[in-house]
Amino acid sequence: MTLRYAIRSVALVLTLALASSEMCAQGDTCTTALQVVTGVHMADGPSTGWAGPSCGGGNNGDWYVYTPSFTGTITITSCHPLNSMGLDDTYLKVYSGTCAQLACIGYNDDMLANACPDFGFASYMEVSVVAGQNYYIVWTNLFNSNSFYWELNECVGTVTGVTYADNNDNAIRDLGEGQVDVMLQVQPEGSFVFAGQDPYSFCSNAGPHTVTIPTPPLYHTVVPVSRSYDITTQGQQVTGVDFALQSIPGIFDASASIWGWNPWIGNNTTLHLTYTNIGTETVNASLQLALDPLLTFVSATTTATSVSGQVITWALGPLAAGASGTITVTIHTSETAAPNAPVLNTVTISTTESDVNAANNTDDQHTFATTSFDPNDKQVDFTTLTPEDVIDRKPLEYTIRFQNTGTAPAVNVVIRDLIHVNADLGTFEMIGASHPYSLSILNGEAMWTFANIMLPDSSTDQLGSQGSINYRITPKDDLVIGDQVTNRADIYFDFNEPVLTNTVVTDVALLTGLADAATLGAFRIHPSPSTGNITMRWMNGAVSNGTLTVMDAVGRTVYTNRMDRAVDASGTTLDLSSLPAGTYAAWLQGDGVDSKARFVIQH
Repeated sequence: MTLRYAIRSVALVLTLALASSEMCAQGDTCTTALQVVTGVHMADGPSTGWAGPSCGGGNNGDWYVYTPSFTGTITITSCHPLNSMGLDDTYLKVYSGTCAQLACIGYNDDMLANACPDFGFASYMEVSVVAGQNYYIVWTNLFNSNSFYWELNECVGTVTGVTYADNNDNAIRDLGEGQVDVMLQVQPEGSFVFAGQDPYSFCSNAGPHTVTIPTPPLYHTVVPVSRSYDITTQGQQVTGVDFALQSIPGIFDASASIWGWNPWIGNNTTLHLTYTNIGTETVNASLQLALDPLLTFVSATTTATSVSGQVITWALGPLAAGASGTITVTIHTSETAAPNAPVLNTVTISTTESDVNAANNTDDQHTFATTSFDPNDKQVDFTTLTPEDVIDRKPLEYTIRFQNTGTAPAVNVVIRDLIHVNADLGTFEMIGASHPYSLSILNGEAMWTFANIMLPDSSTDQLGSQGSINYRITPKDDLVIGDQVTNRADIYFDFNEPVLTNTVVTDVALLTGLADAATLGAFRIHPSPSTGNITMRWMNGAVSNGTLTVMDAVGRTVYTNRMDRAVDASGTTLDLSSLPAGTYAAWLQGDGVDSKARFVIQH
């Protein structure tokens, strides 16, 4: 990989560049930007000039202005065979507006080698444009100042449409019917487009195409099932590729999720609780968080209705279909907690109505007490899937955590995540994020932009300097033993080089014993859900002087039993069918054993 050098500036450089643009060369500033049209252009190397207001990185820039004659989509890229693939490392930014008031549309560093073979450091952006408006294209010197070629293309065709909640089932978007985020699939290319804007827009090749929504929201039908269009001329614009999401009435289904930071011994950290009414009728709901005994509740962004020991409750009241929210909870980890002690937190949503899917009413966070933590990392909830899990379409849940460890607030944070080829991009689903964001998914890469996040630095505000993202995606259903789903993320804080997270790996494998115990946790309970007749396994030998404690979703002890050498890898059956339906946590303690597992009872 080419060695990268980040060139940093001081505020004085930017000030002088703004104040003396008349002294700069042509193309060095916004007011001297070179007018361009579609085609190939050469940047002379951004060794002078201004890089523009806060939007990505760099302190020198080459400026170009493009004024489209149509409303649609353009692409801008330095992926060109004339470039010195191993030497060039470009950085692209795009603004709209006027020189007196520029608005950052976005920026891009690397396409990566899978998108631009032999030139992974090339840049690429797809930009929606409006006829007659000015768009400023800036190539900066963040990583080098070499000259290079770049290309602006007006798409062969542009496709636009809306995806909306059709509340009255008339297949017409009426006033008040909101936009719905979905993944679109475009054939015959098989490419995916994230419809996360209102309206959405994407470039299209020439020829006939079909657009579908392969994974619509639960309990919804798509009208129409597909849309077709045909691009026959350069610059053709296709409008009205709209999809109505019509709900199936009479379904009550609430869900809850939990994610956040590892508990830090002797310090405060945060958890995020997301609740959603994914059904099609209003539900009256309450949310409960059961904290591990090692943790103490400090505060929450939504005032709790009650706090009783380890159980915190929020009365959410009526939730309309599709309504959702996130509560951020601050917790404190006991100073007496042992390093790597297991921690289990559980969130449960309850409704007064009969919920059709109790399994998604509860989520838990299995983690460990730590003495420190990597502030920018990635986690996945399962590091092993069985072939049966693949067939059952078991999703993987990813958490990306970031923290500003610099010495000043981060104005913008961007996270880029190249989705692995073994994941089914059509099943991508956002669960939540700690801060407001915009999301685009193009060419298999998800990019979250936290514009003007003003994330404090950790020395000024430890908790406020943290952020996180949580999403789920399902592996492809043709994976076999030996296949893997790998993933990592690149985190950009303003002008700095990206922070690369760790790589998480999920293997498709058989559960064979100790190796899998290290991956999945040594304490296992199955089946789940069940009627209450369960089998418990301790994969690391046999338990001596053991005690099993079962707690319900609000932390009350509902069952205890001595397990002297009764739990091992061969399994021990237990009849808990007398317990009411719900989610339970089992806590196994003994000589060298302190582990927890969750299970669900359904009658």
